[in-house]
Amino acid sequence: MSRLRGAGPERAHPGTDIEARAFSEQNMRLVRRVLLACLAIGATSIVTEMIVLGAHDKFIRYSFPFLLVVVGTFAWVILRRPRVVILFSRAFLTVLVVTWLVVMDERLLAPADAGQGWSALFPQTFMGLVIFAVIGYLVYPTRVALLHALAVTGGSVVVGLIALHTGPDHDAHVADLLRFGVYMLVLTGMVYVLSRAKERAARAFRSAANATIEAAAMREMAYRDPLTGAANRRRLLDELTYQSVATAGGAHVAVVYLDVDHFKRINDERGHLVGDEVLCMVAAVLQRHVRESDLVARVGGEEFVVVAPGMALAEATALADRICSVLPDTVAGVAGTAVTASFGVTALRPGEDPADVLGRVDALMYRAKHAGRDRVVSSVD
Repeated sequence: MSRLRGAGPERAHPGTDIEARAFSEQNMRLVRRVLLACLAIGATSIVTEMIVLGAHDKFIRYSFPFLLVVVGTFAWVILRRPRVVILFSRAFLTVLVVTWLVVMDERLLAPADAGQGWSALFPQTFMGLVIFAVIGYLVYPTRVALLHALAVTGGSVVVGLIALHTGPDHDAHVADLLRFGVYMLVLTGMVYVLSRAKERAARAFRSAANATIEAAAMREMAYRDPLTGAANRRRLLDELTYQSVATAGGAHVAVVYLDVDHFKRINDERGHLVGDEVLCMVAAVLQRHVRESDLVARVGGEEFVVVAPGMALAEATALADRICSVLPDTVAGVAGTAVTASFGVTALRPGEDPADVLGRVDALMYRAKHAGRDRVVSSVD
């Protein structure tokens, strides 16, 4: 059955389950934007180094064009293949870290008078290592990202120490390199704390979203007839109370009441399982013929009510006539025989108590019963 219909204050919200995925989807969109921004900056840096240092640096001259192609491929993956962005990001990040460590080693081993040495590590090489450590928190779980950042820090310090010891600088900048390592550790710790806080916030959001979903489901169960899926009496009374206020402003609200004819005979002759199937079919027929804004409720064993906001009495009577005409043949396939119903139709009055309007429309329905059943009696008769 479809969801409860109606415009009352307790209407169910079937779309609430979307909230459970909203945070992660928004987070992934943010990750893709950040990665695209980093790629744009990285591509600019690569092109700049190729122009400025390519003529003097053989490693840059031969490796950076390939790296630029990889950057372009990564950007295409982000834009066109979002499902593999995280996997590709991890592989690409590993390649970048290894590349930067090789560049760091090559520059520290090269003669300083060739434009290399310690001064050539500023700012691109050191800033690249910092950025790579931070980006790890975007593409890895927090604990793995911490290990990745520590590996970048440890790798840069070890590679730097070896290169400084064997290169032309002869340990001249060991203290500077160790300070860089300390700064990287401080940055790693700060980002780790922020990332853990983000994870806790995400868990809290998901818990709140799940609680909202569960509350909506429980609310809908409390207002739904378990057999037919229609609204129950409690939901009907709330809807009538709500709509009685709307009628005070001159709005039309029609109420249609129907009772399945000779339902006890169906139960006695065909069995209660068939009787239940008949009730479900009646509810389905009502749902198919009413509007999205109308409420279909089961209020008794074989009694149903339709509340139709914005519908005049004449329109509601015509609606009841249509349902009355199609119901016998539609339900016959389930019951094995034509099943009819008697209808009462009235209009809700401004500020009217739900019990009063239900009593009035119930009396109209019984007039239809006494007149021979399988007919519609409205308050204009």
